[in-house]
Amino acid sequence: MFESKRRAFLLLFVSIALGLVAVILFSTYMQETKESLGELVMVQVAGNNIPAGQLITEDLLTEEQIPRKYMLESLIQSPAELVGKVSMVPIAKGAVITSVMLRDNSLVSGEYRQVMLRAPMSVFDDQIDAYDEVDILVSYEQEGGAKEAAADRRTTKVLLKGVTVSSVHKSGDETVAVGVLLKLADTKSLIWALNYGKEVRLLKTGNAKASQETLQADEPIAADSASAPGSGLPAPSPKPTAKPAAAATAKPVVKTPPAAVTPPKGGE
Repeated sequence: MFESKRRAFLLLFVSIALGLVAVILFSTYMQETKESLGELVMVQVAGNNIPAGQLITEDLLTEEQIPRKYMLESLIQSPAELVGKVSMVPIAKGAVITSVMLRDNSLVSGEYRQVMLRAPMSVFDDQIDAYDEVDILVSYEQEGGAKEAAADRRTTKVLLKGVTVSSVHKSGDETVAVGVLLKLADTKSLIWALNYGKEVRLLKTGNAKASQETLQADEPIAADSASAPGSGLPAPSPKPTAKPAAAATAKPVVKTPPAAVTPPKGGE
C-alpha cells in the first residue's frame, strides 16, 4: 500500500518537474524568437473584401502585428489614415493595405456628380473597373401621333461619350451596379434615360487607370446636342469649346413581320 503511494508521488513529482522544464524551454524559445524578430508594430489589413472604388470605413479594417524591421513606408498603422479614402484596386480580405492602393475621395466634388446605373435596366458590356472610360447608349421609344401608329418608333442613341467610371459594385463575379461621373447639366439626360428608357448600355472604351488630375481636366463629350423630335429626351450639355451639333432627326421605320424585323435606323 505504502509502496504504491510512494510510486504515485514519485511519478507526480517527475511529471511536475518535466512540465516546469518544458515551460522554461518554451519561454526561452519564445524570448529568443521575439528578440530575433525585434519590436512588433500594428498594421492595417482588410477585414473584408474591398472592391475598387469603395469608400474605406472602419468596419472594413482590422489589425495585424509584424516585426518593425519589415515595416515599409507604404504600410499604414493608424485606421485614421485610411477612413474616408477610396480604394483604387480590389483588396482581398486579409491583404495588407498600402498607401498606393488608395486615393483621396475627391472624384465626386465641385461640379461633378455620381449617377448609379444598376442591372438589369443597365447592361455592362465587357469587364468594367473603376477609372475606366465608357460610352453610354440609350434605347427608348419615341413619341408619335395617330398617323405614326404603324411606324416603328424604337430607337437607340449614343447619349454620352468618354464618361469616367467612379465605382463598381459586384455580387460574386457579376457586376450589379456602376457609378459614373457627370457634370450636373449632363445628369439630366442620363436620369431621363433611366426613368423612361428601355435599356441603358455601357460600352467600355479603355482600361487605363486615369490619374486624378486627368479626371478633373477631362469632361464627358455629349454625343447628340439635340434630342430626336417628339422623344422628350433632354439633350446633354456640350463641352464649352465644342461647336453645337445639328439636331438629329430619327427616321421612322415601317414595322415588318416578326420573321424579318428591320433594325431601327434611328440608332447610332
